[in-house]
This record gives sequence, structure tokens and C-alpha cells, in this order.
Amino acid sequence: MLLAMGGVMALAWWDSQRESDAVFRDVGDEQSVLAGVVAVDLRTHLQAIARDSASLARAPTENVGLVTRVAGADGHTIDVGLRAADLLGVLGSRPGELRVLLAPPEGEAFYTSDDDWLVLPAVREALDRGLTSVRLSRDEASAAGLVARTAMAGIARVDAGALGRWGVIAIGTAARQRDRGMRAFWRLVLGVVVASGLILAFGGLALRKQRKELALEQELAVTHVQQARDDRLARAERIATLGTFAMGVIHEVSTPLGVIVGRAEQLRARAAQDERAVHAAQTIMQQVDRIQVVIRRFLDMARGGPPMLAKENPGELVRAAAASVEHRFIKAGVSLTTDARAEAQLVLCDRALLEQALVNLLLNACDACRSGGHVRAAVRSDAERVTFVVTDDGAGIAPDAAARAKEPFFTTKAPGAGTGLGLAIASEIAKSLRGELTIAPNDARGTRACIEIPAAG
Repeated sequence: MLLAMGGVMALAWWDSQRESDAVFRDVGDEQSVLAGVVAVDLRTHLQAIARDSASLARAPTENVGLVTRVAGADGHTIDVGLRAADLLGVLGSRPGELRVLLAPPEGEAFYTSDDDWLVLPAVREALDRGLTSVRLSRDEASAAGLVARTAMAGIARVDAGALGRWGVIAIGTAARQRDRGMRAFWRLVLGVVVASGLILAFGGLALRKQRKELALEQELAVTHVQQARDDRLARAERIATLGTFAMGVIHEVSTPLGVIVGRAEQLRARAAQDERAVHAAQTIMQQVDRIQVVIRRFLDMARGGPPMLAKENPGELVRAAAASVEHRFIKAGVSLTTDARAEAQLVLCDRALLEQALVNLLLNACDACRSGGHVRAAVRSDAERVTFVVTDDGAGIAPDAAARAKEPFFTTKAPGAGTGLGLAIASEIAKSLRGELTIAPNDARGTRACIEIPAAG
């Protein structure tokens, strides 16, 4: 802002100086024209005096302004007394603004219309050099009887023959023009100052408002950070509570599972001849073993221990998870297809945990579909990542619900239909394997859930 004001002031000063030079040139031209007009009248007077023999014969009298010496008709020299007021005519002077001077053929002095005389070296030098105008300083203008302002002198020359070469000098100031120019300049300065003041005032108000807005934004940002921190603390507390709860559940479930295993072994021993009964007992024992393995893995995760990693075929994991939930899909009337071709890339994972995560995704997809719906489980891989994709054609999920789907105890199901832990557990399992679980609306219809983890090797 200050630079802009300085630039405007400098431009105004430069324009004022340019206008001042133009004014002085115009005044100089005016004075030159005025001196030329007076010179014409002077030539007429001098020619008349030269022809008037009676004037040539008259001797000087008292109060004569100047004396010039002329050769008479008989060859004798005659001194002729002349008055500057008579020679200059009506164009004499305007006090303080205009002075018309007469320069005789001899001498350094200049004569005025009131028969006074002045010595102006700068004007004499310009007259001798043949100039038509010259600028006078304040002191020189004051010496010429004008106001102490820069002035311009216009010069004209008259060749009067026998009476010699005369000079006419018209000196005028540009006071009026300069005063008008200065008033215009200061009006411009005042306008610039007022406009700059208004701009600064409004700019200050705008900056003050902007500072208030920035302060408010900072307060809001701090509030958001604090809210996010509180949310993280609350989530950490809920996860800690979940871990404690899980360990309690695991401890309490172990005893019933042991009873189930014992009864299954008794059934298998008693039904040695019934293959279907033996197969059912073996299935019960296998599922109990699986439950115990998953419980031990979850217990290790709750305690902060590392997962038990091994290289596994992702296609086999998908098929095993699908086989575990097949009865749920048949009961719900939802079809399940798998796209688990032989994959070149293996995954380094804890098989029990990753299979349980896929089971949770499949069960969620089944619950989201009505009877006659369809769920598809597929595996996609590249050189670095393996992605397990579960899609359904159910009711779908809203973006805000998808953003919260991995939070513990968050569910969109009806009360009593879900705990809100399946996706949270699947997300934690994916994180333990250096992967990520994403939930989003499907492109066509329904929901798309993906677990992406690094490929082995």
C-alpha cells in the first residue's frame, strides 16, 4: 500500500514538473511575442525620430531618460535625448507580473517605462548571444521588479539604422499559472491521501476481520483435533473393554467347549456302525477345534502377541470360508459363488484368523441380502498385493455408514440381529497382517467389502 502511494505521488510530482516546464515554455513564447510587438512600435518611433531633423537638432534637456548619439546631415555628431516611456508606448508594465525593458545600443543598463534603469547580467548575456527567451531565477525576477518567482524573459531586436541596434525585453512570471498548477497538484495529493486513507481504513477492517476469521478457524481446528483425540480415546477404551470382555468370554467358553468335545467323542464311540453319526460327531469335533484355535488366536491378539504366519493359498482360504458358512446361505435362500482360481501369489498370514475374517464378511453379505439374493467371493492379485473381494446385491450401505462400519458395536441391523463386532474384528485381523479392510457401496447394487494384504515373498 505504501509503495503504491509513493508511486502515485512520484507520478504526480513528475507530471507537475512536466506541466511546469510546459507553462514556462508557453510564458516564454508569450513574452517573445510581446517583445516583438513592442519592437515593431519602437522601430516606428525611431524611424520617425531619425527623419525629424528638428528632433535631431534639439539638445538634451533635464529629466531625459537616455541619450543616443547620431550623425547629423552636415556630418556632425548630435546627442539626442529620448524617453523610454515614449518609445515603449502604452505597453509599460504590470506591477509584480510584467516588466518591459528597453536596451539602447550602448551600455549595460536596461531602461523601464518610468525612466528607471536596471542591470540584469543574465538578460544582457542572452541579448548578446541572440537568444529569443531566457529563464530568470527568483532573485533575478526580484531584481527586475517582479515577485520573487521564476520568470521568463522574451527578447526582440530592432535595427534603427543611424540610431543603432536596440533591444526590447518583456519579462513576465508564470505566477498565476504556477499557482493554478500547484493548487491542482495539491488537490491531487489530497485526493490520493484521502483515497489511500480510505483504502487503508477498509484494508485494516478487512485484515481485522480476516484475523478474527483465522482465529475462529484455529479455534475450530483445535476443537476438531480435541474431538478427534477424544474419539480416539473413547475408541481405545472401547477396544480395551472389548479385549477384556473377549478374554472373559474365551475363559468362560473353554469349559463348555471341553464338554462338547467329550460328548462328541462318546457319540462317535457308541455309533461306530452308523457312518452318518460318526461323520456328524467328527464334524462337531472339527468345528470345536477350529473354535479353540480361533479363540487362542484372538487371545494372543488381545494380549498383543504376534500372529502365527504361514504361506497360504488365497483360493483355498476363500473356499474354506465359503464351506464354513454354506449352511447359513442355504437357510437364508441366498446363493454363494466363489471365484478362487489357482493364484500364483501366496499370502503370508495366520490361516485361522484370516479365514475367520472372510467368514465375517460372508455372513454380513448374507444378512444384507433377501431370499433369492446373491453373494460372490473372489480373489485378485498382482505382484505385490492380494485382494479378497466380497460383493452382494443387497440393500447396500450409505457412505456415512460405510465410514463407521469398522467401529466396534456399530451396526445397521435391527436390534438383536447383530453385535456390530464382525467387521471390527475383520479390520483388526487385516491390520495384524499389514493389510486393510475397506467397505463401500458396490458399483451396481449392494455392498463391496475388500481385504487387501501383501503378497508373500
